[in-house]
Amino acid sequence: MTNATPGAAIAEITAAIAEARRALADGAFVELVGLDGAVARICGEAHAIAADERPTFLAGLTALAESLDQLALDLANRNCASRRRRASDAYGGTEDRP
Repeated sequence: MTNATPGAAIAEITAAIAEARRALADGAFVELVGLDGAVARICGEAHAIAADERPTFLAGLTALAESLDQLALDLANRNCASRRRRASDAYGGTEDRP
């Protein structure tokens, strides 16, 4: 992540999350190193946001939280599918592969 303004950083992180979700959907490995730090930096800068910019900042944070929730759901679903596949393989099943 760059040293952008908080609003620009939120947009950058949201775009990175969208790209991670697309990669997951394609079955790719997704590297999330640094995501937690980038989100923490934005949250740490919240106190410095000018009063007139706070509604926009809050809307961006809300959208970011929703994007993170969707990414977490995608990861959980992928993990669940992987466990089902391993269990099916272990017992000689022919379950359709997700």
